[in-house]
Amino acid sequence: MVGLGIVVFADYREERQRLLNDNMQRARALGHAIDGHILRAQSLVHSFAIADEILSGDVKNFSKRASRAIAGAGLRGHIFVYRFENGRPLLYSSKDDRFVAESIDSAAARLVFERGTSVISDLTIDPDSGHAFVNAHVPVILHGKVTYSAAIAIPTTELTAELLAQSLPSGWLVGLTDRKGIIAGRSRDSDKHVGRPASPQLRAAVLKSDVGTLETITREGIANLTAFSRSPRTGYTTSIGVPQAELIGPLQMKLASLIGTFALVFGLALLLARYMSKRISNSVQALIKPAIALGQGTPIAFDRLHLAEANEVAAAIGRAAELLTQRDRALRAQQEALQQFHFFTENANDILLVLEEAGQIRYANRMASRRLGYGNAELLGMEIFQIDKAATPKLFGRLFEYSRSTQITPFEREYTCNDGSVFPVEINATVLEHSGEWLMYVAPRDISERVQAEQAVRWAATHDAMTGLANRACLRECLLTLLSAEHCILDSGALLYIDLDRFKPVNDVYGHEVGDRVLLEVSQRIQALMRQTDLLARVGGDEFIALLGYRDDGGRHAVDTARSLIDAVSAPIKFGNIEVKLSASIGISRFPEHGDSADVLIHAADLAMLQAKHDGRNGYSFYAPEMDKQAQFAIQVERRLQQALEHGALALHFQPIVNLASGAVDGVEALVRLEDGIEPPLGPAAFIPVAEMCGLIAPLGEWVSLEACRQQGRWRDAGVHLQVSVNVSALQFQRADFMPQIRKLIAVSGINPHWLVVELTETAVMENMAEAVQILSELKKIGIRIALDDFGTGYSSLSVLSNLPIDKLKIDQSFVRRIDTDHASRAVIDAVIALANSLELELVAEGIETESALQYLRERGCQLGQGYYFSRPLPQLALGEWVKKRNAQVADD
Repeated sequence: MVGLGIVVFADYREERQRLLNDNMQRARALGHAIDGHILRAQSLVHSFAIADEILSGDVKNFSKRASRAIAGAGLRGHIFVYRFENGRPLLYSSKDDRFVAESIDSAAARLVFERGTSVISDLTIDPDSGHAFVNAHVPVILHGKVTYSAAIAIPTTELTAELLAQSLPSGWLVGLTDRKGIIAGRSRDSDKHVGRPASPQLRAAVLKSDVGTLETITREGIANLTAFSRSPRTGYTTSIGVPQAELIGPLQMKLASLIGTFALVFGLALLLARYMSKRISNSVQALIKPAIALGQGTPIAFDRLHLAEANEVAAAIGRAAELLTQRDRALRAQQEALQQFHFFTENANDILLVLEEAGQIRYANRMASRRLGYGNAELLGMEIFQIDKAATPKLFGRLFEYSRSTQITPFEREYTCNDGSVFPVEINATVLEHSGEWLMYVAPRDISERVQAEQAVRWAATHDAMTGLANRACLRECLLTLLSAEHCILDSGALLYIDLDRFKPVNDVYGHEVGDRVLLEVSQRIQALMRQTDLLARVGGDEFIALLGYRDDGGRHAVDTARSLIDAVSAPIKFGNIEVKLSASIGISRFPEHGDSADVLIHAADLAMLQAKHDGRNGYSFYAPEMDKQAQFAIQVERRLQQALEHGALALHFQPIVNLASGAVDGVEALVRLEDGIEPPLGPAAFIPVAEMCGLIAPLGEWVSLEACRQQGRWRDAGVHLQVSVNVSALQFQRADFMPQIRKLIAVSGINPHWLVVELTETAVMENMAEAVQILSELKKIGIRIALDDFGTGYSSLSVLSNLPIDKLKIDQSFVRRIDTDHASRAVIDAVIALANSLELELVAEGIETESALQYLRERGCQLGQGYYFSRPLPQLALGEWVKKRNAQVADD
């Protein structure tokens, strides 16, 4: 009886612990459901906290739109908005259409303003209606500062409905309390108890631990065994109470049943013992009687029945002894095998589980306990569905039945640990029959490292390794998603194609390591200007694309963003003693007006960026349909130029440079023409920009320089001595092989370097001042003369000219042509002439077209000039004749 009592009590304790463990899991799952309801509502409000209405201060329309969206999402609750004025809380009232003084739930709103993060309030009671709510607040941030607190008031009736949806036994009690221990939901008499404090025992236990069990007395006076779990995300606590009577009742019934069974078995055992003892006694007497008779000398009488029974007893005892010996050997073998199995499974590096057909865990090894965070006893009281959240009894039953006849292939799932964290596993499962029972042997292998590696590969495929920004593929995918009808949630948006100006010299001068650091700094500056809903991608070496989504505003937001980006990029970048100054050219395409596909929009933004560069860089330009025509023209010019270089269809014209004092020809400037038989013939202004963009400027410049030097040699042989000026583009000048090409040019053409003038623009020289001075000095050492072309249109200061080893300044024709009409142009010319004289530089005026312009320049001491007043650019033969006539005329004068 004592043993039975111990068995019954142990069974009661085991049942009680199992129930507590199950209820603790149910409480945690219930808490997740409550969290999901509250956080889903909060997330919906957060998605509207960046809407144009609230960002522009239109709280009324914001509240209406948000309320409609909440109702459409199947949620109940109303929207309200807080702001603070002089420390006082003001609440927007839809009834008055304005903010009014209000203190309801102002503490939670104040936390939003202090922290700048979302806040879930404690239980709030509306003093007018008496209704209870849980409020989910989110911050509305304008210009980096919290301006409003937008919130949704969730009725506690909604949360009570979540509690009632658990379908627990009718006698059980499910409750929800806030951080202060106030009842926010109850499965029984909710209307009566919501807003009142929970039991003191429960409140004290929650203050000590996030999860636990305890004995409580409900407000109805019922003794309960309660399990609770507090959510770390919302702070609300869910509890499940089971009446202790439901545990003690089954215990009493089981005890009575065991006592009756014991009495019956005990009576039968007494009867059997009496019968067996009589038979054994008779057998013993049958063995004793012959011995007594033999001792007394009396005749021996054998009782066959007794001897036979004694023999049977002895034989039965012998057989039992043999069977016990065999069974002992078998048990020892099984025990050894079990010990080996237990040793290997317990020390395995992977999780090992044995599951029953209904999903209960029959066995779990040490690694399972360690990895999942449960004790072994806890695991043996759980079902696989508590670990594999994606599994359901129905699906598991179908898998179990299928696996009886077929070996299933490995599959992947996620296991949930005791602390709520998850990790991916690859599961190998086999169903086998053992002792008439079907069991599933499961070997889940942790594949976290493999999944992380796969995620890293996917990340690398869609992101730029250096900056961490999205790449072109990721941008295109996001743009396609945004433009698709089922995902489109915005009226319009824009692409900003950002190209850094003058970045190549950074790599050339300081090396690619510094260049990478500059790119990283620029990307961080641009990213800092992006909103959470925007996307920034790096699509080339120094090219970025920003994807902006917004409500239609006529492109105002795109313009504001472009200006901010230009300012951010223009700020100096410093690394130790290195200071880099860049600028950005930005092209903007808008959708849907400029296209409805990713490729079209990117192409349009690229064309607009090229237009911004053409307009002088460090600015932005919107896409226009005319740019496609310009692009087609550029493609045609590129094709013509490529063929002309290959088949010799280029021609050189020369414009005379005249000494203004004597009228004699001092030299010529070589100007290339594209005369390939295709109309119209093109001058350098039309195809030089195309050559620079498509990478043909280097071979074109080499051809022009070589042909000009060879022609100078022909004139020299004919007795005409002229300096030849050739234009060198900024891209040519910045190439690492520029000086080797110049030396090769002189060697191949045979020209005297003193008769060669290299013309460079201000932009080419000022791009990298230190390197430019070094190259110009090398040119001077060879004997080549250097002219600074288009002076006055660049961004150089006059003071830096004294550091440049140059021989000539060429006044840009835009100033010369306005001499007669523009006072400012004359002032610039006077300043440049004075500067050239002070630096002892020759001055060449371009664009002289009138007698008055010639007279003005001559009177002020300008030495040289060129323009239509003297002659248009002429072919080489015609120029030779013109020079002879000109020199003859000068000699006659």
